[in-house]
Amino acid sequence: MRTFLFALLSLTLFGCASSPKESVSSVDIKQIKPRYMEEEQFMRISEYWNGTEKLGKRLVIRTDPQVRDGYYFTLVLDKKVRKLPRGTVIVGEFYTPFSPDARTYEFTLPSKRPRTKEVFVGLTGADWPKDGGAASAWRFTIKDANENILAEEQSYLWSM
Repeated sequence: MRTFLFALLSLTLFGCASSPKESVSSVDIKQIKPRYMEEEQFMRISEYWNGTEKLGKRLVIRTDPQVRDGYYFTLVLDKKVRKLPRGTVIVGEFYTPFSPDARTYEFTLPSKRPRTKEVFVGLTGADWPKDGGAASAWRFTIKDANENILAEEQSYLWSM
């Protein structure tokens, strides 16, 4: 009897653990907050001891992963980033003070994501020098692995 109950409990727990995560087919970008951020704004106390960056509940994607200083756009979504399907890509298009033409960057979201509704998209390293000013116009498109558009948002100047 004990073996039967153990097997039944094991199957129940296995069934709960293997249920697929619900992914979304659309998401709204509620707000985009652009600002210049320096390396110190990403540092945590534990980094002083072990030297490795700990993001905690932040999802940060950068054009140069080795450089933290840069111009960031914080995308605030209406759903948690964990709910986005695997292979989700954020396409960022920017008019910057460095080029008269729009620059386009693609950021693939990692498969392991924190429980947050915010994504920090950073133009770092050579893509944004320290005294770079601000982006004049921008557009973000979130696509799934099949290139279906999940969300799109742009600045007022982008439409001009």
